[in-house]
Amino acid sequence: MSNEIPYAVLLSGGVLLSLYLSNLFYDYKCPQYITRKVAHIGAGVAFLLCPFLFHSFWWPLGLTAAFMLLLVAARFYKPDTFRGAGGSGRPNALAEINFPLAAVVSIAVGWGWLGEPWLGTVPITFVGFGDGITGLIRSKVYGKEVKGNYGSIGMLATCLLLAYFIHPYWVGAVGAGAAVLAEKYTPTTAITDDNLSIPILSVLVMAVVR
Repeated sequence: MSNEIPYAVLLSGGVLLSLYLSNLFYDYKCPQYITRKVAHIGAGVAFLLCPFLFHSFWWPLGLTAAFMLLLVAARFYKPDTFRGAGGSGRPNALAEINFPLAAVVSIAVGWGWLGEPWLGTVPITFVGFGDGITGLIRSKVYGKEVKGNYGSIGMLATCLLLAYFIHPYWVGAVGAGAAVLAEKYTPTTAITDDNLSIPILSVLVMAVVR
């Protein structure tokens, strides 16, 4: 595992860069429902690379858990640290914590338990890229944060592309559909949101139907 340390450092740096950029855009008055998608996409890239770079699930799981603890500490002790992804920028939700929390579950189930790296990471990319696309569509089509049908169509198309990493493909397609439904119908509360439901629902659905 020691020979994979450079990859761990590289991916961690990339995620931190995406968090920094989300702060930067937020400080320049970009809507927070857009700036947090920058962090989504940055994390999505990192998780998409994990099966190529790591031979076991331990590095992805450990790094994800570490980022979750970092975000928890920032939220409760210095909430403006990651304001572009959550914190003081979105005080009414724990989305930036729910994302890595759900990722820990997905990696543990798909990669750790079932032994399929893509089954563990693709559900997280459904959030990173799929939900990220919805934010861009909302900005362009609706000009506000709303779960409209155009956003769902864009997310479905994105998730169906990501589903190609799952074999057989139809299992990934089912997972993609579950992810879109989770994004569309999960209400945002002070504790739960679609960052939590998308990966967990999709990995569980694919684990059952595979």
